Amino acid sequence: TDGTIQSSMMGGGSDGAAIKFLQGFNERLRIDSSGRLLIGHSSHLSVAGVEAHLQVLGTGSDDSSIMLSRTSNDIHPAFLCFVKSRAPQFIGDVNSVASGDSLGKILFFGADGTDDDTVGAEIGVFVDGTPGANDRPSRIVFKTTADGANSPSSPAAMTVNSSQNVGVGTET
Repeated sequence: TDGTIQSSMMGGGSDGAAIKFLQGFNERLRIDSSGRLLIGHSSHLSVAGVEAHLQVLGTGSDDSSIMLSRTSNDIHPAFLCFVKSRAPQFIGDVNSVASGDSLGKILFFGADGTDDDTVGAEIGVFVDGTPGANDRPSRIVFKTTADGANSPSSPAAMTVNSSQNVGVGTET
């Protein structure tokens, strides 16, 4: 009642149980036994077979959003980076990608009353030619899902290739 926020951390022991961060009696985040950071819920979710290691769930704009902000007196923004390597085993190895490799995707899902595993649209970036040292030709592909379909269509709705050419209804 004096304005002091009561907080605590509850940790699992050697059995690999979750670590919970509480504010008062309310759980604010959890690191589960697989190392996933869960914010807004207490058990991991899988969407389209992906069990992301950062999950943020909420019921409104504020508690279901992620913000990246940079406040500096210059021209530089905040960044969201996707990095792909063909390294077979070790994080940090930089084995070169190959033509056609996916460098990253943003997928948009919507619940349909059965599940939330159906992609409504996707934006993907792919290697578009032979990469070399500090040379990464790429294309960006935009796809949407047609009415009655259960996945984004091929060919893509639009593609911008490594030559800066825009194609409508093509992936090259």
